[in-house]
Amino acid sequence: MNRWDSVNVEGSDMPIYVALPDGGHSHPAIVLTFHRTGLDRFTTESADRLADAGFLTVAPDFYHRHKKLEAEEAVKLRMDKEVIADITRTVEHLDGFDNIQTEKMTIMGHCMGGRTAFLGACALPDTFKICVPFYSGGVFISWGDGPSVFERFTNLKCPVIGFFGNDDENPSPKDVDKFDERLSELSIEHVFYRYDGANHAFQNTMNPSRYKQEQAEDAWQKVITHLSERFL
Repeated sequence: MNRWDSVNVEGSDMPIYVALPDGGHSHPAIVLTFHRTGLDRFTTESADRLADAGFLTVAPDFYHRHKKLEAEEAVKLRMDKEVIADITRTVEHLDGFDNIQTEKMTIMGHCMGGRTAFLGACALPDTFKICVPFYSGGVFISWGDGPSVFERFTNLKCPVIGFFGNDDENPSPKDVDKFDERLSELSIEHVFYRYDGANHAFQNTMNPSRYKQEQAEDAWQKVITHLSERFL
């Protein structure tokens, strides 16, 4: 089952896609952060798939402040402080659910959303118990004032499960090596899966030139197995 909720963030109404697992008992939660093209069918279908696996999944619309703009224009106005406010408000909204295990909360995202997942895990280190970035580009830059996401890694507390394509350029394999090295220096538990023959957006079913079914399905099975072993 799914529905749309709405919450107010700093005077702007933010839509949130909510994908609910079957059954009346409480469930672990996932905050799913979208790629640069916005809260599209790929993100809602991903949320539904996670819900089918037993995870109450919500996907907030970080472009809500720029409703009149297309995604390719809205993405140019992204600000880390605003994204952090949106994630914080999403978590507050989840606290009002009566069928959720807030102590078992994951943040996960694709592409720009992989970066956003890292950002949220760093900004709310006591909230998220696992961070799952898929091909997280732009980690070495800041959106607006403040440190880059890479510099924020010092705030991480939770394990990281990352998925990357070896043909990607953002992040490149060398970038992923830097993530690996830094997380090891910080003693952050992490596991990275790297796929030959996969470029950026290899899970995106809406991007036929990049989608790789074999690698995408393997990544789906791995992430659901990891989360199930920890939380279900």
